[in-house]
Amino acid sequence: MRPPERGVGLVATFLVLLFFASIAVPAAASVPTVIITDYQVSPSVLIPGEEGIITVTVKNTADQATLTQSYSSDTSATTTSVAINAPIDSVTMVGKGIEVISGGYNRVGELGPGQSIPISFLIRAPTETGVYFPEVWIRVSEGKSLKFPVPVNVNSEVLIQQKPRISIVKQLPESVVPGDDFTATVILENSGQLSASNLRITVNSSTSSITSKTPSTIHIAKLGPGEHYTAVMEFSTDKRSPLGLRPVNLVLEFQEPDGSYQKQVETLGINIRGKARLDISQITTDPVRIKKGDQFTLIIRIENTGTDDAKSVDATIEIPVSGTKEAFVGKIEPGNDAPAPFNLQADQAGDIPYTLTIRYEDDYGTDRIEQELHLNISSTDNLAMILGIVLVLLIAGIGGYWYFFRRKPGTGNV
Repeated sequence: MRPPERGVGLVATFLVLLFFASIAVPAAASVPTVIITDYQVSPSVLIPGEEGIITVTVKNTADQATLTQSYSSDTSATTTSVAINAPIDSVTMVGKGIEVISGGYNRVGELGPGQSIPISFLIRAPTETGVYFPEVWIRVSEGKSLKFPVPVNVNSEVLIQQKPRISIVKQLPESVVPGDDFTATVILENSGQLSASNLRITVNSSTSSITSKTPSTIHIAKLGPGEHYTAVMEFSTDKRSPLGLRPVNLVLEFQEPDGSYQKQVETLGINIRGKARLDISQITTDPVRIKKGDQFTLIIRIENTGTDDAKSVDATIEIPVSGTKEAFVGKIEPGNDAPAPFNLQADQAGDIPYTLTIRYEDDYGTDRIEQELHLNISSTDNLAMILGIVLVLLIAGIGGYWYFFRRKPGTGNV
């Protein structure tokens, strides 16, 4: 009986290995890095016992952090990528001689790629003068932490090195339709204690589908403490631009008072999102010539000239004849068209105006278009009228022929 037990054990082992092979296997990830990009002490010099505020800016530097997960089985394997946020468990300050009155933050939350957040602490200076270095402690997931000392001058003659600090605020449209132009506003502000000079902003689009319409380089002679500069940049996009988040890099360079140059890179994340655009491509009727009293089909072909699917397309007409006046079309993909048929009864004749209304949905929500159109319905007695006209012309022709060619000499005036 031993051999059968051994066989069962081998089968069980194989099934366990197969189970673990079929579950998600996370691949190496680009882990986001949390840093402090700026700090400010207000007032810059405290007197003993005075209260002040320390503000630090915490940033997730991994602009394009992604985590790749592979799902495999004995027959297939798939890979997906998702953005990684930086989860911050707590931000606290250790005084190191400075009294921290308030400002401990627990469960701060997650910072998305490239995002930053200001954190402030209320402090009180000690009774003794000097330069103190309270530390900001940031604890992120998986037990990792960051310590950052902030120099605080308490009525000391020691000069703490001061620098210009250039912060950039970006104002972008929520989304851009391929083929449309858009405007990006970039605000530079010097939050430091000294001036920055010879500032230069260089626009560098990493994709050929986004092109700068304004000069790609902007020069600013000087930016003093507390001053700001607003740059308005215009861009154009290609109608065939790939959908999704497209980066445009901004490289900022400036000169400090000691002559050294600093460089920082910012990214404009442009969300390219398609939009449906519907129009009429053709209008036909069956039969082609409609007479009063006929039953006919009005066929309106609707085309999508946009860059995204038009979903739940529905067409209605307001026309003073009886019949079916609504047609559900469904989805129309970009570059395609679809028919909207209406079965009608020609209750009256003449040039009949009517209104076409098309409703549809895309990623921007619901939309509608209206267009005024005309339909011509002939009268039923047109044939009799035409025959009457032909008969009159025939009689007139016979009379004219008789008068000029068949009349006998001497029967009329010469």
